[in-house]
Amino acid sequence: MDAEGDGVIEDVFVREPWRQQGIAKHLLHQALTYLKNIGCECAELQVETANSSALSLYLAVGFREVSKEVRYERDL
Repeated sequence: MDAEGDGVIEDVFVREPWRQQGIAKHLLHQALTYLKNIGCECAELQVETANSSALSLYLAVGFREVSKEVRYERDL
C-alpha cells in the first residue's frame, strides 16, 4: 500500500515453463482480492510498454493505462 492508500502490485513473474497456464492471472486475482480486503480502493502497477503479453494480461483483468513513463540513459 502506498502513502495514498492505493494497493501496489510489483514484479508479477512466471517462469518460462509455466507461462500461458493462467498462473499470472490467478496471482493477480489473489493480489487484488487481498488489497480489497485490507481496504484499498485502487490498485496500481507498472509495466514496460514493450511487454505485450503483460499489457494484454493487465487489460484482461481490468487495469487501464493512466500514464506512460520514459526512461533515459547515457554512457559514462
